[in-house]
Amino acid sequence: MNYFNFTAEESALIAIYRDTTLATTLARITAVVPDMDADIRSIAENAVRKLTALDEPEFAALSFVPADDTEG
Repeated sequence: MNYFNFTAEESALIAIYRDTTLATTLARITAVVPDMDADIRSIAENAVRKLTALDEPEFAALSFVPADDTEG
């Protein structure tokens, strides 16, 4: 599995909830999943699945950019 194969939507969601550690980022995302609509929930669940496959150094090396910041 390519651990770094996050979709643009997953990356934007992770950027919103990212914290200093992988564990706290996962906790922040999973805490709000029940309040998400079905489409966003699916994106969040996929992001969580991919994030759980990472270790802390891999997570720390990644950059997640909110969607608004990707436009020139």
